[in-house]
Amino acid sequence: MNALRVLHEHLAAGEQLTGLAPVFFRLYPENTEAGAADSILFRPDGGATATELMQQPGVTMALCTERPDTGYERAVAIRDYLLANHTATGVCNFQILADVVGPSTLESGRSLYELNVRVWT
Repeated sequence: MNALRVLHEHLAAGEQLTGLAPVFFRLYPENTEAGAADSILFRPDGGATATELMQQPGVTMALCTERPDTGYERAVAIRDYLLANHTATGVCNFQILADVVGPSTLESGRSLYELNVRVWT
């Protein structure tokens, strides 16, 4: 199971990614220039752990937007969705590890908001 894809599919099924272009396995979204489409990045966070029964890969999501006011609200809505809908097929729990981090401002002026999630499978 790929934790990045499972998390993406779970959020897409809950209509949390409408209007966001998904990007996988990058440090930053590919197009960070002003005027680019809003995007959401899914990358491993490097903090994966496992036991003989459970895997616990971590995923960092980064929302890149030109609208800092609605960008934060969108990131909080994704967090709240995961808190309310914390299980999926093959997943015991989507665990939020911290509150929304950001905004970080990119050179283009776009805002970046991060959310770290542990995927218990």
